[in-house]
Amino acid sequence: MDRKIVELLVEGKSVREIREQLRVGSGRLAKVTALAAAMGYLDKSVPIPAYPALLFPDRVDKRAQRGSEADEELLKKQDWILERLQAGWQPITIYEELNIPITRSSFYRFLHRHEKFQLKIKFKRVIPEIVHLPAEALLLDWGKVLDFIEPSTGKKKTLWAFVGILGFSRYVIVRLVLTNALETTLNVLESIFRELGGVPQKLTSDNPKCFALKACKYEPLLNPGLELFLAHYQVQMECLPPREPQKKGKVERMVPYVRRLFQAHGDWRGIEEAQAYLDAKLELGNLRIHGTTRKKPLEEFKEVEQAHLKPLPALAYEKLEYSEATVRQDGHVRFQNKYYSLEEKYIDEEVFILASKTLISIYYRGKLIETHQRLEDAYMSKSTKSHHLKPWEQAMQEHSHYLKRAAKLGPDVERMILIILQQGNGFIDTRKIWGILSFDKKYTAQAINLACQKSLSRGEHGYRAVQMFLNIQNPPVHSKKASPKTPSKGVVNNKFVRPLSDYAQSIEE
Repeated sequence: MDRKIVELLVEGKSVREIREQLRVGSGRLAKVTALAAAMGYLDKSVPIPAYPALLFPDRVDKRAQRGSEADEELLKKQDWILERLQAGWQPITIYEELNIPITRSSFYRFLHRHEKFQLKIKFKRVIPEIVHLPAEALLLDWGKVLDFIEPSTGKKKTLWAFVGILGFSRYVIVRLVLTNALETTLNVLESIFRELGGVPQKLTSDNPKCFALKACKYEPLLNPGLELFLAHYQVQMECLPPREPQKKGKVERMVPYVRRLFQAHGDWRGIEEAQAYLDAKLELGNLRIHGTTRKKPLEEFKEVEQAHLKPLPALAYEKLEYSEATVRQDGHVRFQNKYYSLEEKYIDEEVFILASKTLISIYYRGKLIETHQRLEDAYMSKSTKSHHLKPWEQAMQEHSHYLKRAAKLGPDVERMILIILQQGNGFIDTRKIWGILSFDKKYTAQAINLACQKSLSRGEHGYRAVQMFLNIQNPPVHSKKASPKTPSKGVVNNKFVRPLSDYAQSIEE
C-alpha cells in the first residue's frame, strides 16, 4: 500500500484522488507523504527502488529494547533452566524452585520468547511386555462406534462397543450397548462369562463410574453394586491408575479394530441386528493368526485357556436395581417414588442405592450407611427410622405409646394407628388415634380389631370408618333396647366404675 501511495504522488495525483482511489485514511496518507518527501522520492531526486526492495527503512521497535527486572534475573539462570527442562522437569516445577520474586506469567512469557526453551523432548525408556497367564485377566474397554437416529423417536443416540479380550489367547468378545450404566454393564459381563463358559481371575479396566466411584493411583473406591457382582462370581477387579491406558494396551488396540469391522454396516436396523452383524465379523477375526502370538485366538482359547477358567456359580446372580440420588432436605432419599430416611449429616450429599426385592441398601462413598425394608404398601410412602429423628419426634414413631397401646387391642388396630401416624406430611392428627383407642371403653378388643380389619380391607383409615363397622356389628351401649343387667354382646362394664357391693361393705364397717 505504501508503494502505491508513493507512485501516485510521484505521478502528481492529489491527496483527495489518492484517498478515494485507494480508500486509505488521511492519517496514513500524511505519514507516507512525509516519509516519501524525506527520502527524496517526491522531488524525484531519488528514484523509487524496484520491488521487493523496501521503500522506507524498518522502524526500530523500542519496546523490544526495553528490558524488565524479571527478564534480567531469568537470563542469569537460563543455563540452569535449560538443564532442568532437558532433564524432564515441568515448567511449574522449575518456577517453584527458582526462588526469584517474579510472577508465574512473567516466567511463562520468558520461556515463550526464547526459542531455545521450546523443547520437544522424547524420553527414551525400556517398555516391558505385559504377559498374562491362561485365564488370568479379561481386559475391558468402551469405544464409540457411531451416532445414529432412532427411527421410532427421531432422536440422536450413540452406539458403544463394550470390548473384552482375554490376555493370554487374545480371544475378543464385543457387546454393543447404548449406555455404560451399572445395570447394563453387569448384564453384559454376565453374558460374556456365559459365552466363555467360566470366569477369569480378574477384570482389568479404566475407572468408569460404573466400576469406580473414585479413581486413585493406589486404591480406587469401587462401586458397591460392582463389589456384590464380583463377590458372587469370585473375581477380582483391577482398576488401573489414572492416565495409564498403556497398561491395558491389548484391549486399547482392539477398539479401532472393532470400529473398522463395523464400517461396512448399512442402515440402522436395531441393536440386535447390529450385534449379529458384528458377531459374524468377530468370528472370522478370531480365526485369523494374531500378529504377536502367531496363533489363532479361538483355537488357543479352546485348547488352552478355557480349561483354566473358574466354573460359573451354581446359583444365578440376583438382579438388583441401582440408583444415585441426593439426600433431600427432609433427610430422606427417593427411590422408586418411595422415601427412606438417613442421618441429618447426609443431607445434600450424593448416595448410591442398591435395591433387592425386599431390601434397600444405601451407600455413601462406598460405605454402607443404612438399610430399609422395601416399601410395598401403596398407602405408605416413607420409611423413617426413629433414631434418625429428634427425641421429641420419636414419640410418634414405631415405639411410641400409641402403638404400644394399640398392640394390646390387636394387630389390625396397631396397623391402623401406624398408617395414620405415617400419613401426616409433618402433621399428625392425634384426635383420630385417641378416638380409635378410646373404643375400648365400650367394646371388646376383638370387636375393635375386627372393625379395624374391615376398614383396612376397604382402604379407609380413620375414626369414622372404625366407628361405622363397630356400630354395624355391635349396637351402642346406651340403646333403649339394651338392658343394664344383660349388656349386649361385645359391651363390658366401665373399668372406672366401682360395684355397689364395695360401698355397702364400707357402710357396714
